[in-house]
Amino acid sequence: MRGGHEMVGQEELAKLADIIEELGYLLVSKHQTQAGIVQKEDKLKTQQIHDRDYCWGKESDVGIFEISNPSLGVGGEIVDMIHQGKPVLCLFKKELDKSVSVYIRGKQGSRFISTPFEYYAYETFEDAKQKILLFVEENL
Repeated sequence: MRGGHEMVGQEELAKLADIIEELGYLLVSKHQTQAGIVQKEDKLKTQQIHDRDYCWGKESDVGIFEISNPSLGVGGEIVDMIHQGKPVLCLFKKELDKSVSVYIRGKQGSRFISTPFEYYAYETFEDAKQKILLFVEENL
């Protein structure tokens, strides 16, 4: 989350986190939407953050990422989950289509990606909720 919240604010990300939990799923990274997260993470060593997040991906059944805010770390986590054979759903705000990584979006349908991977442009939180529900149901 050090990449900032230029495109989608922390409050909006928190709404998506709440949606995932409302659907009955465990969200391992909810702390990322809490106030003061950067200051808390600054107290950890870089390897601690990497290894914690990598383990979360290994322990997860599905990866759901909001990718409207450019982030090298999130891109890395997406690739880690793909290499672990985990289904990955990337969500982004529809009006930000042109700012979302073409490389990440190109994974959908790529002959080199063998795990379920989708990117989805959502218009409303209800729209995102329905896509999350469908993706998880199809891939668990």
